[in-house]
Formats: sequence, C-alpha cells, structure tokens
Amino acid sequence: MKKFLLSIFTLTVTLTYAQNIFQDSFATYNSNAQLSGQGAWTNNSSFTGGLGPCTGAICQNARVVDQNILATGYGSSTKAFSLTPDTDGCGRGFTPFTSNGNLYVGMVINISSFTAGTSTDFFRVLSGGNFTTTFRMLVQPTSGSTYSIGIRKGDTANPTVYTANSYNYGTDYLLIFKYTQAAGVNDDTITLYANANYAAGESGNTASATNFAGNDQSGNIDRMSFRQNAGPAGMPTGKVSLVSVATTWETLTFNLSNNEFNRNTFAISSNEVNNGVLNIKSGITLENAILNIYDIQGRKIDTKTISLEENINDIAINPIHNSGVYIVEIKSGSNQRFTQKIVVK
Repeated sequence: MKKFLLSIFTLTVTLTYAQNIFQDSFATYNSNAQLSGQGAWTNNSSFTGGLGPCTGAICQNARVVDQNILATGYGSSTKAFSLTPDTDGCGRGFTPFTSNGNLYVGMVINISSFTAGTSTDFFRVLSGGNFTTTFRMLVQPTSGSTYSIGIRKGDTANPTVYTANSYNYGTDYLLIFKYTQAAGVNDDTITLYANANYAAGESGNTASATNFAGNDQSGNIDRMSFRQNAGPAGMPTGKVSLVSVATTWETLTFNLSNNEFNRNTFAISSNEVNNGVLNIKSGITLENAILNIYDIQGRKIDTKTISLEENINDIAINPIHNSGVYIVEIKSGSNQRFTQKIVVK
C-alpha cells in the first residue's frame, strides 16, 4: 500500500507525546510547602510502599525551596525539591515504558552534605509496583568535600557500581540515567552520565558508571520516588530539580522551545520510504545537519549527516518496510531541531 504522510506536528507537540514522558522543574509550586500534594507528587512512605498518603511515623515530607538550579543546554529553574534525611519521601507515576529499548531519566542535583553511615539509596525508579525497583541511586563520601555516585539495578541483593570520579558538595551536576530494557531476566543495563554535557549529546559524553549485574525488575517502568525516610545516617542532604523522563537523550531538555526551527521550515513526505528515500522540502540551505529517525517507542532506527538545498531534497535512508508511526528529526549544528511525525502503512 502507498506510504503516506499522516500529519505534521511541531517539535513541542511531537516530543511531548512521542518521546518526552514528563518534565518537572518545580517552578510553579509553592515554596516552603511540602512537595506532596503539588502537581502529581505524593507521599512515599515505606509503610504504604509509596505513592499514597503517609500512614507511618514519619509523615513530614521534604519541601519545595527557592534555589537557582542550572545545567547549560538542559534547563534552569528557580525552585527545587529539598533532599532532607529522616523525612517522608515523595514520588509520582508516569506513562508506563513497557517496550525493549532505552529510557532516559535526567535531573540536576546539588548535594550539600552526607550524614555518616552505610550508604542508602535515596532515589528509585520502579516498575509496576511500589516495591519493584528498576534501578536506584546512592552516594558515598570520597573526602570531606567530595562524593561519588552509585547505581544499582533491581533489588537490594544486586551489587552497586560507583563512579570513578568524585563530585564537589554544593555544586550543580546534571545526571542522566540510561536504562536499557532487554528481553531476558538479567540482561538490562543501567548507565549513568554524571556532570553531563547535554549539548554534546550521548555520543559526546563518556559513561561515568555502568551496571548490568543482577536480576532485572522491569517490564512496566511507571513511577519514581525520592526516598528519604531511611536516614539520617547514610543519606545525603541537598537539592534536586529539572526532573525529566524521555525515550531519547535529545528530548530530556527543558529548552526545546528555544531550539525550534520554524514549523514551516521543512515538509517531509514518506511516499518512498519503503524504497529508501525520504523526500524533504526545505525552506533554507542547511549544511552538516543530523537526520534521525525514531520509531514510536523512541528507538533510533537511522541516523546520518545530511545537507539540504532550498528546494526538494531526496535523502537516502534505510528502507522502512514495517507499518507504524515514526518520528523524523532534523538537527542543525547550532542545535536547532525540527521534528515531524509520519505514518507508514
């Protein structure tokens, strides 16, 4: 059957619904008030397994605070969530990620101190239940002024891998976690990019820690929690903001609207994609741009460097034979982006 274009979406619409799962800068929340009850966040008491009203002894939730947080190219905010040991944590759900492939979680964190004791995880991403941890984060001191970051897959019996580098207390760091969900029972991988250079892209960053050891607890990744009710010993104090979950590195950013091509800059036809040709009508001349094609789950199925003339351009791609929804992204050297959704039948 003839391949055809379903519709054209602007960058924001396409990425919000197809690749970015949720973002929260805390900027619209009330300062000096508990995060629980603001937006989609709720108490995360261990007595109830999280994501519900607190019923235990520690029902004082950490608060939203005024704090300037920044990561170049990724985003900025004037508010953050306080990491406060020995308080009830806070969590939220999000649209489930159920397919094999990559899930990215980004945040900017500023650790100010650590209470002496055995390191305990304070951030978890979970799958289908409040006790089913997909991966977790913890920190341990490396000196009186620095710390390293640990990642652990699945349950508490799995080993923790710490970063070789140390990070300074009182400093903003962009952390990007990449969870690769595979088909088996113990073949998922969690990778951490710490102090990430967001604009350089995933290929321009070196993994700070990678952990594939232990059994998986995944398959329906749909919630996260900042767990703080196990402290104070072994827990950090600090701030966190600009939390984002997406199926691609590129769509974690909070700055998409600043990097958007005009919606009429390009028009993409999918009539010949089964023959390995993507037709792009361009309103500008563009050299050394990056063309990416993703399936609807956010898996990258083709990428290449292209140049476009101010006219109709036939671009050679890997033929697409499977019917479905695809996202075509054009990214310039200055990091401007354009995306369009196509449907192949």
